[in-house]
Amino acid sequence: MPKPPKYAIASLHPVGRYALGVTWGDKHDSIFPFVNLRRSCPCTACDAGVEKPELPEAARTLAGSLRLQDASVMLRWGDGHETLYLVEELRDLCGCAVCKGEPNYPITGQ
Repeated sequence: MPKPPKYAIASLHPVGRYALGVTWGDKHDSIFPFVNLRRSCPCTACDAGVEKPELPEAARTLAGSLRLQDASVMLRWGDGHETLYLVEELRDLCGCAVCKGEPNYPITGQ
């Protein structure tokens, strides 16, 4: 029997017009600004981690999202680019105080 992923996504939802919200199976909530998700794209074409010029508006606009079973999330951008994140990679991008090791200043309370 396959091992379940370390983190499970309970739901994906928009947060305003500029961010993606993720509610995790462990009840943790994450908010990911679209620009951060696009800049962190792990594909070789984007070369994540390399300093990039300002992204055009279409590249920062999320056109759609799709959960691929329990292991990954596909994000489709306004410029046609697609980003595939494993759930572990996405959880590692969470910038809340708890995930960054600052439990004295929690945002989500989890």
